[in-house]
Amino acid sequence: MHTLRKQLNHGKWTRPTDRSAVYTEVLPGKIWGIRVTLIDDYAKVEAIPGEKGVWYNAPKRYSAKVMPPTIFEKLRGISFADKIMAEVSIKRTVAAEENGDKDYFE
Repeated sequence: MHTLRKQLNHGKWTRPTDRSAVYTEVLPGKIWGIRVTLIDDYAKVEAIPGEKGVWYNAPKRYSAKVMPPTIFEKLRGISFADKIMAEVSIKRTVAAEENGDKDYFE
């Protein structure tokens, strides 16, 4: 969690329940952004239409479930934070495309 908080610092963190944390990032003047929801033993990373955007059964383009690394991934040095940040990068690209930008962050 500490590693993620260092890397995800352009938006805001909330803690809706004792067992979850939510990071929401919508850049000023933009409609689309991303949301990372950390829940017990997995994370959900989404490209969202506005801070209050909600997806139910969203296409994979907009929403992905990230599971902790398998034993083989751990042996290769891949952490849970690495997997989450890889998906965040993908969803930032989706948000940029939906906003009509070429890049989310310059």
